[in-house]
Amino acid sequence: MKKIFLSILVLTIAFNACQQKESSEQSEEVKETPNVTAEAESDFLGASFDVENEIQLTSLISEMNSNDSVMAIVEAKVTEVCQAKGCWMKVDLPNGESMRVTFKDYGFFMPKDLSGKSVKMSGVAKIEETDVETLKHFAEDGGESAEEIAKITEPRMDYKFVASGVMLMD
Repeated sequence: MKKIFLSILVLTIAFNACQQKESSEQSEEVKETPNVTAEAESDFLGASFDVENEIQLTSLISEMNSNDSVMAIVEAKVTEVCQAKGCWMKVDLPNGESMRVTFKDYGFFMPKDLSGKSVKMSGVAKIEETDVETLKHFAEDGGESAEEIAKITEPRMDYKFVASGVMLMD
């Protein structure tokens, strides 16, 4: 009788452990799925916003140079998108530089084929130092060669934008 009871107990524990593992695997899959909140009949990714409050990129650069951070809605042309996940993009600035755009709380991603298209984005812009490790990571995500990545040896001050919402234009 003890053997039967012990066998049933072991089987019950094993069955429950398998169910918990399967359940946690499913929840991990859900966590990895990008949280894209596009409205049914719009081209917004992330939070939608009122495009009438848009400012020019030249005004944004001026404000960024004189403030710690700037809340803004701007239109820009995408020059590069992370080819691993779409978790960042670069946009051209009128001063000849580029600005890296990431997405609030890693909550949504951009289509990987967005380069060359225009977007309107809402969020917070700032100038901030980017460390060497992060620069190398971005270069790797951008498909740079090992030689180019090895040349990155110093941190750099960069224009950054954390978008809470992006409107696809083209």
